[in-house]
Amino acid sequence: WNCTWGPEKMEQPSTANRQKRVHRSLENFDEYNINPPLLTSPRSLEACRQHGIEAEELVYRYEDSFFEKNITEDIQEIRYRHYEKKRLEKLAIVRDERQRLVNSGWVPTAPNSSRDRDARSEANSTFDEERKSTAALKEQRAMESIKARRQQELEQMVAYELKLNQVAQEQQRQLEIEKQKEQQRQREAQARQKVWEEMQRQKEIDKAKKEAKQERLRKKLAAEEFAAEQARKEQEEAEEKERMREARERELEARRLREEHKRQTEMLIEQQQKQVELRRIEMQEKDERRKAEMEARQLEMMVKAEEERTRAQQRIRGALEQQKDLLKQQRQLFHERQEKNAIKRQQYEAQQRADIERRKLAAKHKNEELKRAFERMEHIASKKRRETLSKERKAEENLQRVQEEREREHRQKMERQRLKQADKLEAVERLQRIEDYKREQALEKLRLDDERTSALQNFNEQMLEERKAFRRQNDLERARLLESIEKMKKNPAKALASSGPLSVRPGSARNQGVKSGSA
Repeated sequence: WNCTWGPEKMEQPSTANRQKRVHRSLENFDEYNINPPLLTSPRSLEACRQHGIEAEELVYRYEDSFFEKNITEDIQEIRYRHYEKKRLEKLAIVRDERQRLVNSGWVPTAPNSSRDRDARSEANSTFDEERKSTAALKEQRAMESIKARRQQELEQMVAYELKLNQVAQEQQRQLEIEKQKEQQRQREAQARQKVWEEMQRQKEIDKAKKEAKQERLRKKLAAEEFAAEQARKEQEEAEEKERMREARERELEARRLREEHKRQTEMLIEQQQKQVELRRIEMQEKDERRKAEMEARQLEMMVKAEEERTRAQQRIRGALEQQKDLLKQQRQLFHERQEKNAIKRQQYEAQQRADIERRKLAAKHKNEELKRAFERMEHIASKKRRETLSKERKAEENLQRVQEEREREHRQKMERQRLKQADKLEAVERLQRIEDYKREQALEKLRLDDERTSALQNFNEQMLEERKAFRRQNDLERARLLESIEKMKKNPAKALASSGPLSVRPGSARNQGVKSGSA
């Protein structure tokens, strides 16, 4: 108990100390003062003692004072709020109790020897008043009542001790149960942690398998694409070779056709020349025959023959000219065809080269497209991997956040349970302090009752001694009175002269006996 009696001490302090003393009560209690004494008012101290509350429990504590190395800020805040709530409740309780003491007119008693002296003086004054009572039986009944009350108080103290032991045993049992529950919770938490770690490990394995599967699939797709591209290239090369072969064949065929056409043209020209020559020969033969006929017909036909011959020659010359023109036209047509064929061949070759260039360019574009497609596929795969990793990271973060939230809730729950357990222990300690206070009060009361009983016994013994002395004095006075009466009978004058003082002492003794007997 951090209780200081302060100005209520029975010893009178010096003037300097009395000037330095500070009156501190719950009415003007400074919550931020940590310098002792925290309370000096007797009523405030009595209110604290009656409720088992120490003065240090009413002092305000800052939140930083709850800082420890291995605790988090939320636990520190929970402890601060819990302490502040309990402190305000305790402060309200002791202030209400102090006000009740003020309203009931409670007067403090001084401690130690001065209080004993006051108790003894009060008992003596009570005994002086009781000495004036009229029956010793009343004292006996009072003693029996005191003994019965003392026995009852002793029984109550024993019952309090038993109850306190039961509360302590129940508290110990609750602590064991809470300890077992905490161990069970820790085992469950460890099991959950192992399950979570196993799940994480399985996820990592599944993730690695999935990535390996995706990598194999990507390689397989790339190999298939490469094989398809190679096959396509080989097919295009084969087609190109086939086209080149066909082009060469068509070129050879065209050349052969040109040669054949040329040969046929030359043959046709030769045949035409032969025909012209044969016709000429035939015409010459006909001319000769006609000449012979003409010669046979004589001169009349000469003119006609000559004319006919002239016309024939003209026709031959016309035919020859026509044949020459035809040959010339055929040669010109042949040359034109040759030039057209050459132009077509050049165009075809240019077209072939353009087709080859276009195919090469298309193949290049295709390769670039494939490369871009591969890059896009790689980008998509990389994006998917990043998205997958991001999702997994977010899932892990969410899981970690949920785990941290659960741990925080569990930590706060355990802290609240610990504070609740501490409240129970504090309540037990308060109950113990209250019981100690009640025990001290009961012991003080028993001590006062013992002193009162001892004083009563001393008073009874003194009263018996006074009564014995009164009886002895009464017997002595009676004997002296009888002796005086006898002397008076024998000598009345002398007896009257000596009877004065004898009559006074018996009266005073009787008066004392009456006073003593009235007790």
